[in-house]
Amino acid sequence: MFAHQVVDFSGPAGVAWHEVPEPDAGDGVVIDVVAAGVSFADLLQTRGQYQLKLPLPYTPGMDAAGVVRSAPQDAGIEPGQRVAVLMSHGCWQEVLAADPGQVLPLPGGMSFEAGAAAPLNYLTALFALVRRGRAVPGEIVVVHGGAGGLGVAALQLGRALGLRTIAVTSDDGKRDFAMRCGAHHAVLSDGWLDAVRAVVGDRAVDIVVDPVGGDRTTDSLRALAPEGRLLVLGFTAGQIPTVKVNRLLLGNIGVLGVGSRELFERQPLMVRDLWTRLRELWATRALPDPPVEVYPFADARSALQAIADRQIKGKAVLSRRV
Repeated sequence: MFAHQVVDFSGPAGVAWHEVPEPDAGDGVVIDVVAAGVSFADLLQTRGQYQLKLPLPYTPGMDAAGVVRSAPQDAGIEPGQRVAVLMSHGCWQEVLAADPGQVLPLPGGMSFEAGAAAPLNYLTALFALVRRGRAVPGEIVVVHGGAGGLGVAALQLGRALGLRTIAVTSDDGKRDFAMRCGAHHAVLSDGWLDAVRAVVGDRAVDIVVDPVGGDRTTDSLRALAPEGRLLVLGFTAGQIPTVKVNRLLLGNIGVLGVGSRELFERQPLMVRDLWTRLRELWATRALPDPPVEVYPFADARSALQAIADRQIKGKAVLSRRV
């Protein structure tokens, strides 16, 4: 089979398409991969900047979708079943072997490409809003990076959960995209706080979902109503901000970390519970399928470079069907 491998930490150029042996099944589920997701975290891995450090060479990729080739008898998974996969790495290959706890039934009618875009972003967004943010229907949520894969997941889930959603995006094209994906309102990142206040008036904001970081943090805290929550999901701006805790005291507000990947690895039952809720939302069409930008499976470099250039709307996906 063929697989992508990170051979050096030079960014997208350090990813090579190599022929390698098929994985040993062991006690795992063997899956013929049809599509695999590409995320900002994958880009960081190619630069050696991600918190997960692996010896070179290795195959990146945290989520995928495909068809089960074989599975242990007690896994509750059948050959021929359409599934999604959530792993710490290893999804950018034509065949993979996964622990049964990492394999998730793909919703009926969802394409493999959408299925490959779903696990990491939508499980994380649901975990952020429901478990960490304790979101309540009727609350107002601002989502930074509102046209990215994680931002869109938070917007779509927020709407499905009965929240009033406001996307913050970097340009008009991404603002329009966020609106098409279900945001109730969308504003540009330049002067976003005043724009959000013009939308909400005296109501203020209950939750801010922030995968961007950088200089947005202080204004995110200013945007919050009493008992509001700032959910920190990452730092795509490249800068880790600091918080003056007196702001938290005076405003009765909170800053909550949302580090899903490590927690999901330790608590697979949580992943299954969250995935079950997502499948219910997809089944009723309360939650749209993830929007994707599709690249040929062998062309991970182009997908990664598009992420580096801030060109992707939704999530980039590698597909063997194009």
